[in-house]
Amino acid sequence: MSVALAIDVGSSTVTLQAGTIENGRLSIEAVHRFPNRTVNVDGRHVWDIDALVEGIVTGLERAEAQVGAVDTLAIDSTAGDFGLLADDDLLYEPYFYRDPDLWSTMDELAERMPDVEMFLETGYHGAPGPYHYQTRRHGDAFERADTLVGLPQLLCSELGGEPITEESFATTLRVFDIRSRSWATNLLDRLDLPSDVLPRVEPAGASVGTVDEGVAPNVESDPTIVLPPSHDTASAVGALPLSAANNAFLCTGSWFIPGLELSEPVVTEDAYHTPASNEVGVDGNVRFLHNIPGFSLLEHCRSRWESEGRTSEYEPLLAAAEEVGPDDPLIDVDAAAFMDAQFDGGVEDAIESYCERTDQPVPREEGAITSCLLTSLAAKSAVIVEDLLDLVGTEVERVHLGGGGVRNELFCRRFAAAVGLPVHAGPTEATAIGNVLSQLQYAGEIDDFAEGREYVEATADMAVYEPANENEDGETWTDITERLRALPP
Repeated sequence: MSVALAIDVGSSTVTLQAGTIENGRLSIEAVHRFPNRTVNVDGRHVWDIDALVEGIVTGLERAEAQVGAVDTLAIDSTAGDFGLLADDDLLYEPYFYRDPDLWSTMDELAERMPDVEMFLETGYHGAPGPYHYQTRRHGDAFERADTLVGLPQLLCSELGGEPITEESFATTLRVFDIRSRSWATNLLDRLDLPSDVLPRVEPAGASVGTVDEGVAPNVESDPTIVLPPSHDTASAVGALPLSAANNAFLCTGSWFIPGLELSEPVVTEDAYHTPASNEVGVDGNVRFLHNIPGFSLLEHCRSRWESEGRTSEYEPLLAAAEEVGPDDPLIDVDAAAFMDAQFDGGVEDAIESYCERTDQPVPREEGAITSCLLTSLAAKSAVIVEDLLDLVGTEVERVHLGGGGVRNELFCRRFAAAVGLPVHAGPTEATAIGNVLSQLQYAGEIDDFAEGREYVEATADMAVYEPANENEDGETWTDITERLRALPP
């Protein structure tokens, strides 16, 4: 039996969970959790790499104490951030993706190359703003660097692994061609971006070394460092029991990622205008998806309410939201105002401004705001799934939901009603499970993710939510989603 340690580096928290397959059952066990406190250095919002490595080593020690020898470990993280190495030294602290300066040169990129042409070069919807900005601000570092390395692989290299980058994370750098699984050299040339620092890219499941004894002197085992699907969403989707016939999913967390698992990317102008992105998935598949702000919108509200002495606990908020019912108002969470609020925390003000601009009543009470957010998230996610299915010309019998939203029964019910299909909710710890499955495949305990998903379906706690025809006030969910479609961006 191989013991795998999944390390998930989130925006605010890092979790370590040990996983095994024994007696035909997949088990996941939490062993350590610590806060991820990003810091400000010279006016830059950056990752604290030293603190992350220290916390991971502590977690590895606790894992040994709790479950015994650890055979493998793997690290996944949020998307897009990277470091530069020269002679294995980090040249500057990696930016955190919420630093607004990273997105300050997008207009310059658009002048060089239309967004749709960038999409047709990569299959990814979005210009490489963070990469472009850093080449301009830190040009000297790019000239000195031996290699760029994605954030999860940077942490692996700090532990003793080789500094290469995994495919799913490479996609999120926005300069990677999803079709050839290689760097998009034509795009890089047209945007005058350096390609010589871009690293070797490997698929998930590759080994990059072992933990250095000097980094973790109190760790007795000698764990192999494995590359999982290292963009956290890729790991999460890898844990959902999808099939070719039922390939629709919704990953829920700070961000929501509705999408489809496909065998080939869809790189067309129609896909660009949908809008949709192609990202590397598991077992050679592609995740065809669109990211939108998720539960972080509610978390920002809860943080403000707590500071003001207002109701902020989940149970009373959800009870109050259920009393309100999924009626007016609706917001398009994909609108620019809510993308900005995802970063600056001004969600309640953004809701007020949006509702006033769209001639809707403004929700004032905590329960009404919670209901507005849950209904809007459910309706927007359903609309995206419907649009993606229409674009590829397929139908499904159900949608699989993973992540923190699995615990939110009210949201699950509203999403099932909005999408008009049964929603199979679970597993909750999808990211950790997908990470573990990659390690177990490396260890030879499963052949592929298809087999791993069979273990998930057999052992994970799953709930099924059937769609309701109408809400508490008699308005059909078709009416609600059509009302959402009519809202301005």
